[in-house]
Amino acid sequence: MTPALIIALISLGLSLISTGIAVASFRRTRQIQNFDYATRLQLEDESILGSGYGPDDAFCYSANLVNLGLKPIQVDHVFVDYGGELEKTYFKFQVEGRFHLPPGGKRAILFSLAQKDYEEVRKRFSLEQCLFRLRVCFLNATGGTVETTRKLLSVGPGKVTMYAQPGDAIT
Repeated sequence: MTPALIIALISLGLSLISTGIAVASFRRTRQIQNFDYATRLQLEDESILGSGYGPDDAFCYSANLVNLGLKPIQVDHVFVDYGGELEKTYFKFQVEGRFHLPPGGKRAILFSLAQKDYEEVRKRFSLEQCLFRLRVCFLNATGGTVETTRKLLSVGPGKVTMYAQPGDAIT
């Protein structure tokens, strides 16, 4: 073997090693970046009442939607759905439309349903219990749309079932 061939093989070996290190570093950085920029929505100061604040209320819900991530989040909409389990057996009430939530920012979510509306949905869809759920649709770090649903409460004549646990994350 000539000295030139030995030098060429050593150069090729070092080049392959440095390329492997670069690829591994890129993959690791991308994973860390995806984690750092991941959407982190949380609910704070949540209040769920099966009877409501006033005498005419059947259900009241309030919470703060908080961005705990490092990037602003574009929220497309916030709904409170009430009625049955299946899509054709519930009403969709839009609580909030499109908005941006900065890092550390909060947005109040307030919803209440009158007793007459509660009775109407039960009668219209022949429901024994009325299920309430929170739906939030937002854009994630890669630009894709994500919709999360959280069951809150189920109310029926003389029966209330609580689903939500305090401090649950939306994402």
